[in-house]
Amino acid sequence: MTGQPGRRPPLDVMFLSGDIGGNLPPTFAIAGELARRGHHVTIAGVHPRAQGSAPAGVTMVPLPSLAQLDVTRPTGRFGHLPALMRMALGRGTARDVRSLLASQRADVIVVDGVMLASLREALSTGTPSAALFHSLGKFWEQGMGNPALNVALRPFGLSPMALLERCAARLLPTDRAIDPAGQGACRIAFEWLGTTEQASPPVPRAPGNPPLILVSLSTVWQKNHQDVYRRIIIALGQLTKGTSAVRAVVTTGGVPIHIGQSLPANVELQGRIPHEQIMPHVDLVIGHGGHSTTLKALAHSIPLLVLPLDPSSDQPLIGSVVERNGLGRTLSAKAAPETISKTINDILTDPAILDATARTGERLRSQDGARKGADCIERIGYRP
Repeated sequence: MTGQPGRRPPLDVMFLSGDIGGNLPPTFAIAGELARRGHHVTIAGVHPRAQGSAPAGVTMVPLPSLAQLDVTRPTGRFGHLPALMRMALGRGTARDVRSLLASQRADVIVVDGVMLASLREALSTGTPSAALFHSLGKFWEQGMGNPALNVALRPFGLSPMALLERCAARLLPTDRAIDPAGQGACRIAFEWLGTTEQASPPVPRAPGNPPLILVSLSTVWQKNHQDVYRRIIIALGQLTKGTSAVRAVVTTGGVPIHIGQSLPANVELQGRIPHEQIMPHVDLVIGHGGHSTTLKALAHSIPLLVLPLDPSSDQPLIGSVVERNGLGRTLSAKAAPETISKTINDILTDPAILDATARTGERLRSQDGARKGADCIERIGYRP
């Protein structure tokens, strides 16, 4: 730490991360808040594809072992699992982190919650270190609290629970009120920050305009992407008449979409649209159950139709939480177009869902997870 006498000097904060989609919004939000407070902030490991979204005042540095991790790129039978395992547990990633931390000092190290080998390296330096998570606490509790996993990884110094117990903080930027882990005793002692997603109140729809639907599936490539998009678009094309009519914007996140037929007149296909631009005007989001997209929609008071794409991820849990809290519905990613179109209409005409999402949006817009996360990191860094 360096600074003027009589003032708390700025902290040197190092974030260890990677680009796996929904982990970046909370990372960038908290890092940006720290930079605005005058701290020296570095984020290591993010793919160049995503660096254009990095907050001002933050230094981006590579981790060579993660240079080829591009989750938007189509891949083989096992998807991106091998690359994600290297990010989480790989010796190469650990070696890169060890070298970086030896050459660049830090007052606080903040490590992505999936990067266990990097967290081990951070803790070994003696520098105060925090784990930063990016989904519901229940998902992390179920995965990292798994006894068999902890036993298997213990000989390598990678037992998740043992590492987390040594952290100065376990930062969780989500909404405790809807998280099952927030309703009772939790095996991981999280710092509940609230969401880092920013939102504005809904803009009233002009009289006579049909509801606007935003389709926003994962930017992480999935084998079933094309087929799910195709059936959603067919379903939207069935909703063009009378009180069931809708308009739709389908965002692909840059993924090429081939639906095998002409686009319905009420559907617009876009590569990327900043959510903050369109969501104030949206009446329903059709998503995959990603944590960031889901919390962003709910913060805008928008109900959701969730079609989980990856059964091994947090998406099924998030879909069940949405439905259990009356904030929308969940369908199988294999649902037929007729089922999807009927469910869209059911959500848009259900006053209980619309009321629940309105109240949830008001609560989420009052949260400031980035500020609370930065406050926590400052407490760690300035602790005697």
